[in-house]
Amino acid sequence: MSSRNILITGGSRGIGKAISELLDSELDQNSEKLYPEIYAPNSKDLDQSSEESIQSFIDNNKLQGKEFYGIIINAGIHHSCEFESIQSGDWQRVIDINLNGAFYIIQNFLGNLKLFQERNPKLYPRIILMSSVSAYTGELYAPAYAASKAALIVLAKSLALEFAKYQININCICPGWVKTDMSLEQMNNNESIIRDNLGATLQNRWIEPEEVAATVSYLLNDSSKAITGQQINLTAGLDL
Repeated sequence: MSSRNILITGGSRGIGKAISELLDSELDQNSEKLYPEIYAPNSKDLDQSSEESIQSFIDNNKLQGKEFYGIIINAGIHHSCEFESIQSGDWQRVIDINLNGAFYIIQNFLGNLKLFQERNPKLYPRIILMSSVSAYTGELYAPAYAASKAALIVLAKSLALEFAKYQININCICPGWVKTDMSLEQMNNNESIIRDNLGATLQNRWIEPEEVAATVSYLLNDSSKAITGQQINLTAGLDL
């Protein structure tokens, strides 16, 4: 069986944890784990905004020269305040983690994906970026977050053009309001804003982390080989 190893950044809670748990439960036709090794570090073990932290993670886990089938860049942060009050450090931190972090992770793990494809020429390795519906709609009091998530969509489209020659697929998932600790914390600060956003969906509900995980699972599946350079919207019916 091919070594379909997976990296999930921000994999210790919320959406990342749901993804890790679902992929860990999936079996191949021989009832063996489809994804034998899943690396789902928390932000302390892997700060994706730091190339030094990424290299330490690679060294500590002996990942240099190891095949990887899937890279899921899920780690991200949110910052909310009025535009005039945003500190430059807060703006930069959001961009560093949400956008620059994707650049660093992809650049450092591209060789692992190419190695997998060389050894398994009929299979297409996958990169999945976690964007947001805020990339389309903007988000009140969170311009850095919305801008970083919009940039991920264009990054995926640009890299899909380049990575096609390696048979590596890259896509974005754009969820609406997912019921995670981070979203619930935001509701405590801006309850009316979030309730208005939920009310704007046709289904008038939160999206569960497990629903996002199921979409990740599909994008990793062999049957989705034709999907690259796309954004998948999970909005519960929000009109974009």
